[in-house]
Amino acid sequence: MSKLTPNRPVATADAIHDGRHKLRDLPLERESIPYVVSLPEHRIGTFIYTWVTKDNVAGSVFVAYGPGVGDQPIVEAIDGVKMGPDKNFNDWQVGKLHLKQNLDLKTATIKVETDRVSLDVSFEAMHGAYAYSAHPEGCPDWAATDRLEQSGRVKGTLRIDGKSYPIDTTAARDHSWGTRNWDTPQHWKWLHAQAGPETAVHFWQIQARGRTVLRGYVLRDGRMAEVEGVDVDWSNDPQFRHTHIEATVRDTAGRSTRVNGEYFGHFPLTPVPTCTLFEGAMQCQIEGKPGVGWSEFMWPTAYLEHLRNEKR
Repeated sequence: MSKLTPNRPVATADAIHDGRHKLRDLPLERESIPYVVSLPEHRIGTFIYTWVTKDNVAGSVFVAYGPGVGDQPIVEAIDGVKMGPDKNFNDWQVGKLHLKQNLDLKTATIKVETDRVSLDVSFEAMHGAYAYSAHPEGCPDWAATDRLEQSGRVKGTLRIDGKSYPIDTTAARDHSWGTRNWDTPQHWKWLHAQAGPETAVHFWQIQARGRTVLRGYVLRDGRMAEVEGVDVDWSNDPQFRHTHIEATVRDTAGRSTRVNGEYFGHFPLTPVPTCTLFEGAMQCQIEGKPGVGWSEFMWPTAYLEHLRNEKR
């Protein structure tokens, strides 16, 4: 049963949380920020992901994948970069990534320069950042002390092997800090979808510790409300890469929002060897309105291998 009060206002995060946080002296404490951009018109999915541990050791990864890139994804990754404890996300350079969040939870710029690729984009938030801590049960303790989710407008240019791809679309980012134990959850579906700059859906449905956890929001018709229920169905190929998704999302404003999407590209991200995250870029519809989206399906790596080789 939902513990969310109908029509309760959605509390959004304070701008202070756009910057770095003081982490606890615990083994799995870390802070991370990804940006995910789906470009169905180019058949390309691209994302950047950066993190830093409690010991001020940082890393970053940039990935471009999909039919528009070719059979092999482009991956630029680095880890083990020592950062000063006072280094903040308003001027955050790790390897080939240079991220500048304006510490206002509204705007940012992202630049990546490699031998094959350059990415130069700006991000402008569509709404206040949704904070998991505002939920009556808070943020799952194995995932983070707190976690923010936000959709926005992204404009700029992606260049791959000398070819330019203009970007003028919507996208998503999140920001979490605290303990991250990748082995506690057994499965999750994390989804962001937008249909223009005024409509967005986010949910994170997690199976962990024998329970199903759900967080998220819906932005429609000028109103933001928390997700209180979701029904999800999807199709996958023999490698368990998701090919189609349908979701009915119910929120505290009493609305039911239909999202369906077709995936055009996948990338397996392995933050630790025991955990595989299937990143999927898609073209979608929200209540029939065309849009773009992204989802991440989490599988324990050994279980994923079992599913791929299961005798039927």
